[in-house]
Amino acid sequence: MGVFKDEDEVYTYLGRIFQVGLDDPELGPKLRNVGSVLKLNQSDPKSTIVIDFGEGIVQLGEHGTAQVTRPVDAELEMAADTAHRFWLGKVNVALAMARGQIRNKGKVSAVMKIVPLTKPLFVAYEKILRDAGRGDLVDSVK
Repeated sequence: MGVFKDEDEVYTYLGRIFQVGLDDPELGPKLRNVGSVLKLNQSDPKSTIVIDFGEGIVQLGEHGTAQVTRPVDAELEMAADTAHRFWLGKVNVALAMARGQIRNKGKVSAVMKIVPLTKPLFVAYEKILRDAGRGDLVDSVK
């Protein structure tokens, strides 16, 4: 079993970090300038997050309340644990793709434009977890 108990927990933590980034006064405009639409399909637990960086929309689930309408530029498949470890600064995306831990369909360039911009959010992700009383999810990652 993965670190998240269910799909809702994935959305609470992984989904939220994207909205935090898009809402940030400094980082948000940089993310929006990328303009790409990314779809993240996670397993264990199964969940989907679609982010339209250009429009600033985060869709949680295939049929979430916020709907992304533009076409997806890149679709990533990975374990939710891999996404969690990424946000804690423990995953090199290019290396994880080469190892097959992250599988990509679509424009790799879209992914690689976003990844370097996310580094300032690593601290925010850890704070989200700790503030929610889930320091265990931080402390268990090596």
